[in-house]
Amino acid sequence: MTSDAIILVVEDDPILKNLLGHTFVNQYHMVYASNGAEGLSLMEENQPSLILLDLMMPDMDGFTFLEKARSRTDAMKDVPIIVISNLGQQKDIDRAKSLGANDYLVKANVSVDEIVAKIKQTLEE
Repeated sequence: MTSDAIILVVEDDPILKNLLGHTFVNQYHMVYASNGAEGLSLMEENQPSLILLDLMMPDMDGFTFLEKARSRTDAMKDVPIIVISNLGQQKDIDRAKSLGANDYLVKANVSVDEIVAKIKQTLEE
């Protein structure tokens, strides 16, 4: 593995999770959650360097996850969060950013290479 970074992927789509897992094999330690509640638990356990977050998920959506993650009182409240969502309306982008998302990528408009570049850029900041 070339990096000690832990990336938490909070995403209910198994195809995207699989794609990201194959893309980052031997680059980062990947941890996966299928909804926001599971994501918060894994955030606590793994102390990720970066979180990739979907918004539309069962049980707890990404907006609620953002609220809870950013309201923490420890260092984990500042972990960079990149939203990767099918929601592409400006109101959704503005809401996610106002809740503390560092960046926002629309799934339909972004390639895997662009996601990789954004992750590398964010981890280097």
